[in-house]
Amino acid sequence: MYSLLSRPKEEGYVADSFGAFLVEGARFSSREEYPIIEKSMIAQELPVDIMPFNKALTYRGDLSKTFICTFSPDETFERVRRNPKKYLDFFKRTAGLIGFDFSIHSDMPLIKQKAQIYDNLALTYFYGNNGVPVIPNVRSGVDELTPEFLECIPKNSTIAIGTHGFMKEMREKYEWYCFLDEVINTIRPKNIVVYGTLSSRMFDDFKKSTNIICYPSWISDRWRRVKNGD
Repeated sequence: MYSLLSRPKEEGYVADSFGAFLVEGARFSSREEYPIIEKSMIAQELPVDIMPFNKALTYRGDLSKTFICTFSPDETFERVRRNPKKYLDFFKRTAGLIGFDFSIHSDMPLIKQKAQIYDNLALTYFYGNNGVPVIPNVRSGVDELTPEFLECIPKNSTIAIGTHGFMKEMREKYEWYCFLDEVINTIRPKNIVVYGTLSSRMFDDFKKSTNIICYPSWISDRWRRVKNGD
């Protein structure tokens, strides 16, 4: 159904008003029909550096070794959701893209959580399908949504999570622990790129079984450099 709707407008077809082109050629999950990220789309190299999308847009230097993340308020990358084709050339100038970190809160209606999951996966699929190396951002809302979300992530590959600002309370750490436990046991990732920190000892067992690489957030890294006079 998606390939028909995404053809140029002609007799018998309707305009693609809901972004069907994003998932052209995709396979889909069993129930909600989330697009499945293919292993061939996953970046082969780990990031040298990670920069937020809103900072990268105005950065005048070389981004060829920098992965772009969207861990920031949604409105700063809402423009990509509105016009994804416009930013394809921009992302191709970078080392790759970490999947879209659309906000998902447990008190959101389930339909909204599912919509955020879909947009994350659909945009990640679109850019991966168009030659941008991607690292899927693993974020799936309430517990019951996680199993189908993980159907869409290749096993034994590299994934990413953003923890900056989410590890202040023990409750938050425990929620991340339970989530990561399910992720690791389900898809057995080769690498986990962490944008933020997993410094609590409760995550030590995960670090023994999985290659977890923590990258400081752009804000904390720049603050450290200012303090050190770099």
